[in-house]
Amino acid sequence: MEEMRLEKIRFGLKLARLDNETLAQAFLQAKRSTGTQTLVKGADLHALDSYTTRLAKEIALSNRKMSSLSEAIAKQMVVVSNGDGNVRLLERLRDRRREEWKTDMNRELDALSADFSGSQWLRGRRN
Repeated sequence: MEEMRLEKIRFGLKLARLDNETLAQAFLQAKRSTGTQTLVKGADLHALDSYTTRLAKEIALSNRKMSSLSEAIAKQMVVVSNGDGNVRLLERLRDRRREEWKTDMNRELDALSADFSGSQWLRGRRN
């Protein structure tokens, strides 16, 4: 369950990185398109400035989101690691309990076998 959460967060980070790359490419493309025009109007420059300002804000937001997701991944990895340790501990306890149970069962079988052997021996002496 915790591992699924970790994978979900990692997937979110991957999507955020793709968004960030897309925004960065759009930013570069906007700069290039204005640079290749022979006649640039003031309105074009104003539109480019507004567009690049918006893209810069979106890139900053995307960077904060990626940072937040990276922190969430680190925290979730600690949770998964602790969970794995708990599982291993429970498995060791289960195995130890099983061995104790087997030992007790073997003792009981030995005692029953000794009683049976003793009773067979007594029965054989009486006859």
